[in-house]
Amino acid sequence: MTSSSRDVPAARQDSGDLQVTVRWRGDAAVVAVSGEIDLVTAPEFDEVVAGVVDQGPAVLVVDLGAVSFLSSAGLQVLAGAHRRLGERGLRAVTTSAVTSRPFTSTGLDTWIGLFPSVDEALAPAPGTGE
Repeated sequence: MTSSSRDVPAARQDSGDLQVTVRWRGDAAVVAVSGEIDLVTAPEFDEVVAGVVDQGPAVLVVDLGAVSFLSSAGLQVLAGAHRRLGERGLRAVTTSAVTSRPFTSTGLDTWIGLFPSVDEALAPAPGTGE
């Protein structure tokens, strides 16, 4: 699904402990998550992320700024999305150690770019001409 550069709501899921909203900005998908991503909520998170990946975004940004807990199950969802996206890439917005530490302690930050804001995650990489 492609839209203009303005935010267009595509989907929203809310299961109490986890809220996920998908918005499209041009051909980029932004998945905003709040709550806890743990063993119980990871399958729902995976379902939303996989559905977005199936739509073929040019880039997928997962905004973890409002996430209060990120387990290894959540990291597995993100690693799987990264593998499926390949060169298109997955970018994560992390604004606290709660969400950045799991990436850095496992080394996932070497494959998945970490950014302080959605706008910075959506900006073209320097020298790419995107």
